[in-house]
Amino acid sequence: MKDRKVAVVTGGARRLGKDICLSLARNEFDIVFSYNESSKKILEQTISDIKAEGVEVTAIKCDVTKVEEIKKMFSTVFTKYKKLDVLVNNAAIFRQTDFLETSEKLFDKFISTNLKSVFFCCQEAAKIMMKSEGSVNRIINIASLGAVQNWTGYIPYSVSKAGVIKLTQQLGKKLAPDILVNAIAPGTVLIDKDDNANVNMEDEKKYPMKRFAKSDDITSMICYLAVNNSYITGQTFVIDGGKSL
Repeated sequence: MKDRKVAVVTGGARRLGKDICLSLARNEFDIVFSYNESSKKILEQTISDIKAEGVEVTAIKCDVTKVEEIKKMFSTVFTKYKKLDVLVNNAAIFRQTDFLETSEKLFDKFISTNLKSVFFCCQEAAKIMMKSEGSVNRIINIASLGAVQNWTGYIPYSVSKAGVIKLTQQLGKKLAPDILVNAIAPGTVLIDKDDNANVNMEDEKKYPMKRFAKSDDITSMICYLAVNNSYITGQTFVIDGGKSL
């Protein structure tokens, strides 16, 4: 629909990415999301759930570690919509790593997936957004509490996400006033209808709020930044139930 806004969400087929897509769809955005390794069953269910919100949805297979695939994805977006209002950089990998055993290949994978992809998705999105005269567009990057705290069991991951925060600051300044660029740094998020196998439930006790985040604790901020924000840029919002205090 021509008068609806358009949002691109990377890694949108499942978990938090899917919930981001749904939350933006409920705010009347047409949704384009990337996926890479999600199964056909998961993909079809996600598309169906987003369509049920009454918006258009396009799923694009894209390995975000490959710049040519990123360029192709955004070219598809521009060809179809001639505009882009919001980009949410959500695609990432998360894994515990031993510092002394981390290989060059594994380190490069974290940087390529979690940081390089954000850089080049922002670059391609900005090229489209700058063609939209008179409108303020938004980029929202998903960082991590691990970028703020020192998670020594997750050093490559944390370093890559710290880079996302610095990139957000740089682009907030570089792209103002036409594009607002902000980041969200979640703590542990429990996803509804997901096994959350990597979550140690005992860690809830370490949070002042005595619970992990739910998806809507994160998506509500994303929707604020995507819809209501007209002045904040270059900032990182830590959503961690007080864990970093």
